[in-house]
Amino acid sequence: MSRGSNPVGKSTAKFAGVVAAIAAVLSAAPDADAQVISRFALRLEGGVGTMLAEHQRTATTAGGLGYDGLGIQGTVRLGFTIVGPLVLQASLANWWFPTTGDTGRVLAPMGGLRIEPRIGSVGRLFVDGNVGWAFTGNDERLTFDAGLGFEFAATRWLGIGPALRVGMVFQDSTDALGQVINAPNDSNALFWSGGLSLTLRVPEDEVAAVRDTDNDGVMDPDDQCVDTPQGDHPDPSRRGCPIADTDGDGVYDNEDLCVNEPAGAAPDPARRGCPTSDRDADGVPDAEDQCPTEPQGASPDPSRRGCPRADTDHDGVFDDEDQCVNEPAGARPSTTRRGCPAPDADHDGIIDQPEGPDRCPTQPETFNGRDDEDGCPDGESLAVTEGNSIRILQQVNFRTDSDQIVGRQSFQVLDSVISILRAMSNLRVDVQGHTDDRGDATHNLDLSNRRALSVRRYLVEHGITEDRLEGHGFGPNCPLIPGSSRAARSANRRVQFVIVTAETPAGNCANAAPAGSGPAAIGISAPVEEAPAGRHGGRRHRRRHH
Repeated sequence: MSRGSNPVGKSTAKFAGVVAAIAAVLSAAPDADAQVISRFALRLEGGVGTMLAEHQRTATTAGGLGYDGLGIQGTVRLGFTIVGPLVLQASLANWWFPTTGDTGRVLAPMGGLRIEPRIGSVGRLFVDGNVGWAFTGNDERLTFDAGLGFEFAATRWLGIGPALRVGMVFQDSTDALGQVINAPNDSNALFWSGGLSLTLRVPEDEVAAVRDTDNDGVMDPDDQCVDTPQGDHPDPSRRGCPIADTDGDGVYDNEDLCVNEPAGAAPDPARRGCPTSDRDADGVPDAEDQCPTEPQGASPDPSRRGCPRADTDHDGVFDDEDQCVNEPAGARPSTTRRGCPAPDADHDGIIDQPEGPDRCPTQPETFNGRDDEDGCPDGESLAVTEGNSIRILQQVNFRTDSDQIVGRQSFQVLDSVISILRAMSNLRVDVQGHTDDRGDATHNLDLSNRRALSVRRYLVEHGITEDRLEGHGFGPNCPLIPGSSRAARSANRRVQFVIVTAETPAGNCANAAPAGSGPAAIGISAPVEEAPAGRHGGRRHRRRHH
């Protein structure tokens, strides 16, 4: 260790270099929570000690350096917590060792690591090691020191406690001219000190109080939108907040007359931030829409902006093409008058000439199996359409306790029903079977269902498509006339042909009046007669084809 010369200028430059190097490391250190200030700590350390090397303590008269008294150590350290208890630190250490007539001094800028685990709320135990460059007089040499201590938590920002430190300045092996120095083996300066360490740091919660999380220049305690930058358009009524644009249309809420509704591609020039009104959402603004509450649809009316083409009778033919605006074309539209039903003046289901075969357009056909397609009456009818049913005017007979249809008249009645269904191709019919109250109810329910399906099968076999026909049996559960009299039982054994509509769906009992009760009845049919085995010879009537 040299005496005399002042090394401050050189050491300051060296210390600045150390600090710059540490700063570069700190700038790359992880900072997930951005609380940089609370990671820094300023430490002051002071103590007294002695030289440990014999060469340093021996009197000058005996060839030593004579540092045999107490020395003083004072160090400033700047620490930065990397993670947990691990701290990176930069130090500027000073050691003074007075001797007779002179003072030996070591001034050393150093960098190192410190480990300081927290011991509950009591304080922190620490151990550190530092390496740097020592200036002793005119000499510059490598130096190292290590420390151990404990800092009690005096306050949340101040720690203080005892510290023990050992340092060494290494002796050069050659002089400035490159000559080998024959120094004693213990010529390295080894020294120690004991004293106090004091640390100043900023608590994390106090740092948070002065943070600016969203980096908008407004500190968090004053910022009403801590996580949202105020941007280029700060809200004058809410410090640190941007002016709101709730609907995201680029018009700020304080100017937007429709805060929750975007202005869209067609903003209303009279109402800032609002879309042009289009109540029916058909793309035509209400101001131009002649039907503002009715979308124009796929077929807009060319003469009325924003309106659909009218179809008053809802038959799929627009009014401007419809020759019967108030009358639907129906299932059988006219072939000569667009939008009109086919002509049927007598309502017998046979289209009038020249569009159809009806040669008697003012006289309804009598459906009795004889020339039922020409539209002219020719004798008594066996079946007529009436209300929501096809009313049969004669009996349909079955073999006793069987679903076999018997009797020439039964087949003539069914042929008349077939003629009506052919003439009125838009009808769907539910064939309904019923029995009287004699016998087992479960058996009768099955029998009536089989009879209804037998009639349905006959109709299908003679050209009526299955999708137009249903079949249901009701047994004794749907009587026309309550009671057990002969007349009641005769009326209650029946087959009905109910026209399927929204008002009379398939499978619903149609409590019709008995045959001959007049046109006020609904779903009229003739009673079913039980024919004993052998009656009518059991022959199946073969329908005549016209």
